[in-house]
Amino acid sequence: MTIVSVLPQNMSALRPLLPALCRGVIGAALLIICTQIVGVAEDLQAKRLQFLQNQYEQRRAKFAQEMGQLADYCESQSFFTDAEQIRKRAQPVESGAFDVDALPEELVPPLPLTLPDDQREWRAKQQKLEHDYAIDIYKIARDALKYGYPSVTYTLVREVAFHDPNNVSARSMLGFVQDKNRWTTPFARRMAVKNFVDDPQFGWIESRNLVRYQNGERLFDGKWISKEKEEALRADFNNAWEIGSEHFVIRTNYSLEKGVELSRKLEEFHDFFLKEYAAFFNSRQQMEKLLEVGTRANWNPESRYRVNYYRNKNEFVAALKQRQPGIEIANGLYLPHDRTAYFYNEDQTGDEAPASAKRAETMYHEVTHQLLGESRSTVVDVGERSDFWVIEGFACYMESFTPDRVGKQVGDPRHDRIHYARLKVLEENAYQPMRQFTALGRPAFPLKPEAYNQSAAMVHFFLNYEEGAYRDAFIQYLSQVYNPADRLRLKSLTLEQLTGVQFETLDAQFLEYLRSLPSDPPAGVQVLQIEK
Repeated sequence: MTIVSVLPQNMSALRPLLPALCRGVIGAALLIICTQIVGVAEDLQAKRLQFLQNQYEQRRAKFAQEMGQLADYCESQSFFTDAEQIRKRAQPVESGAFDVDALPEELVPPLPLTLPDDQREWRAKQQKLEHDYAIDIYKIARDALKYGYPSVTYTLVREVAFHDPNNVSARSMLGFVQDKNRWTTPFARRMAVKNFVDDPQFGWIESRNLVRYQNGERLFDGKWISKEKEEALRADFNNAWEIGSEHFVIRTNYSLEKGVELSRKLEEFHDFFLKEYAAFFNSRQQMEKLLEVGTRANWNPESRYRVNYYRNKNEFVAALKQRQPGIEIANGLYLPHDRTAYFYNEDQTGDEAPASAKRAETMYHEVTHQLLGESRSTVVDVGERSDFWVIEGFACYMESFTPDRVGKQVGDPRHDRIHYARLKVLEENAYQPMRQFTALGRPAFPLKPEAYNQSAAMVHFFLNYEEGAYRDAFIQYLSQVYNPADRLRLKSLTLEQLTGVQFETLDAQFLEYLRSLPSDPPAGVQVLQIEK
């Protein structure tokens, strides 16, 4: 893993402000002193980051060497398959040799006493190597947090849990709790205590009712009725099915099974979102507490995200037309002050794959608004005076989420948004410079596809340029935009201040970045070649 970041909440943010801060105090002399102070602080931060990088690389190299020696020994004893697995676990995270999030549900037990001595010796050696490596990486994670790099911290903690699955602090930070000899979530543990099971078709259901559901009976208002009768009753949205999962409550009058399917998709999206953008949801103080005591807050059913899913578009429009002008052209909607996302089922004929993918993109877009907007206790109107681009740009970027994709699950450079932004900017020279574009609030923001596409492409740039050089600064910027406190949100630092790089330089880097992306069109798009 390459540890890259920018200066956090930091001295680099002060550099563009120095002339104003020092003006009229002692004049140029003080400005020189201020500049020198900031320069020293920036240099200190750069040295700290390099120190973390060196620590990590040295420890990982030692770990790889020791694991390689152990694999050589296993091969000499004809344990060829085991040697291959040892070498795979010694690979760096970014190699893709293993899934760092594939953690065992059961606590890893001690080695059985019945193991032959030759196997017991090398297996114990492997466990110790991985355990010691995890301890050292955990220390680096704590240092990264102390220096102000929460994204780096979270990434390292995931690696700690992979190599030491029984590490309580790492597991807790990732949302797990220990239940006897297994790892689970607070929600799953609570449901197990209530004798609920998670059925693939019906979702969470009392175990005593499962067989009757499988036989076509349904429990409605305390009475057992037929499946067909329940469907007729729940066609009225007032009687809609309510499917509860760990982070979502889905209400739908389409079908129970569809609600469960939607719930699982959204839980998968939520888990990815929290994993990738942990720094947005956890302040430095919150993460320090997680690292120190290894406990998350208890699960709260009232904090779940609410989603309404209607049988068809007519019902969707009828439910929202009084509150949302132009709802007829929408495929989905999130209303912040309702704290609810709204979608509908659309029956398809012929090839359903493209239409289904677009509906999924709309869902991920609107639920991104929901996850960000409800991450704070108070819902506020964000982006009214400035920074509206990032509100829509980040949601457009998340449309590219592809859960079944091998490797990177979001940010496909061939996605429609990025592809057409690239064409517009590079081939038509239609680009709004960042200094002006980021200053636009919602009323002034152009409601045109090219503005949304440029916003998505800029998010792609800030998250991925130079292996994530601006990632932490961008997430800090996003956190400020959604801050519920007016004094912080309305006077937030710009990306120029947070990165310590002038907007004009960022513009040039962005254009260079777009040129480096693949130029071929998205899948399914036919390019017509016209002869001159």
